[in-house]
Amino acid sequence: ETIQHLLANCFLCVARTLITCRNMKFVATSLATVLVSLSQSGITHAAKIAEQGEKTMASCASYQCQAGWHAKIDSNVITAPKRANMDSVCCDPTCSLWTCGPNYLPNPEYGNNVGASDQVCCDRTCMDDYQCPINHTTRGPETRGASVEECCGPTCVIFTCEDGWLENPSVSKRLGDTPEACCAASCSFFNCSAVPGYVQNPAALNLRGNDTATCCNSQCFLLTCPAKFEIPEEKNETVGNVSSCCAPTCAQFTCPTGYVADSSRTTDFGNSTSECCLATCATFTCQGDWANSTDAGKLRSTNLTDETCCESSCQAYTCSAGYVAKEGVFADAGNSDSVCCDATCSIHTCSSKLRKRNETIFNSTLGTTDEVCCEHSGCAVFDNRTVLQVKGCNSLTEDACESHYMVFTRLATGENATNTTFAVSCEWWGAKGMPICRNTGEALVGCTVGL
Repeated sequence: ETIQHLLANCFLCVARTLITCRNMKFVATSLATVLVSLSQSGITHAAKIAEQGEKTMASCASYQCQAGWHAKIDSNVITAPKRANMDSVCCDPTCSLWTCGPNYLPNPEYGNNVGASDQVCCDRTCMDDYQCPINHTTRGPETRGASVEECCGPTCVIFTCEDGWLENPSVSKRLGDTPEACCAASCSFFNCSAVPGYVQNPAALNLRGNDTATCCNSQCFLLTCPAKFEIPEEKNETVGNVSSCCAPTCAQFTCPTGYVADSSRTTDFGNSTSECCLATCATFTCQGDWANSTDAGKLRSTNLTDETCCESSCQAYTCSAGYVAKEGVFADAGNSDSVCCDATCSIHTCSSKLRKRNETIFNSTLGTTDEVCCEHSGCAVFDNRTVLQVKGCNSLTEDACESHYMVFTRLATGENATNTTFAVSCEWWGAKGMPICRNTGEALVGCTVGL
């Protein structure tokens, strides 16, 4: 029985292998005939299994593999249970279905290849820790390769920057062998003229830069000048800065004393009195009988004539009676006694008990006070008298006595006292029974004769 069971199983395998033949019933019958010599029970059992396989198995020969799968080489002789995954039984996966693992990269060219491993479907990559020669570095995990030639490249430290490219120490360890990778672009590559208002700055050609601020000189018309400054038209396309491009207008200029701003030139370029200002009468010099005015209204005028800027001078003025021309004011503006003249004592009125000094009446002494113009009224006794040149009146005869006077001084007696001068008239004492001339008149202080 055991042998029969084994034989049945063997024939069942053969039946499954050959099940794809066109006449499956013929195969099954032939197998049954072969087993005639075997035990009747064993033959019957095997025939039943073969007949049953015909109902439960599917052939791969007619199966169409899905996308990403290729039919197996022997798919025309392969069968599968009807409920099995036909792709996994009848087909082999292609690399398009495979996900590459670490240190591998997919290659689209392998997409239709049959395979399911990194080695078949992927390219090996150059790892970050790949050991490269000196002055070389790994091309990185995004590079496909497995050798020094494939995975290593020169670093920028051995690259020579030239022709407008400048050394860039910050990338010396970077993988690179081109100026774009290893060097810094100089201003020689930057086209300043492509930006309106800019021109190449020769001094910046060897500088690292890629912008107008670093590489170019700006033309004046791009600048914004400070208030009350403008750019002259002829400088618009000149290269410069605010200092060289902007010129002051008269609006910013402060005129000096004696000048006022010329309103017609406020927006004109200028930075001086001659360019921006008008002279006023304050700067005008009057001639002849004209004198410079002190009137503020006149001084502000810009009509520079004698009639506008000047006034009559004291030189042209005639002082009234009792006044004399004041010294030092001939050229000054004036047309009155108060400005051009000084009063004399001849028009002064002395206070009570005082009289005008005889001397001041005759020499027109300047004065407007009692102290200058007046003396004690008693001083009249000395009028028409002659001062005596000797001490004492007693040397005079009766005829000469009443026509003389004498002056004497009393010396100061205190630290702060001053000498005092007296005038005394001579008197004849004949009426008193003494025929002698004596200095017995009233001693007066301050009389003109005693000064």
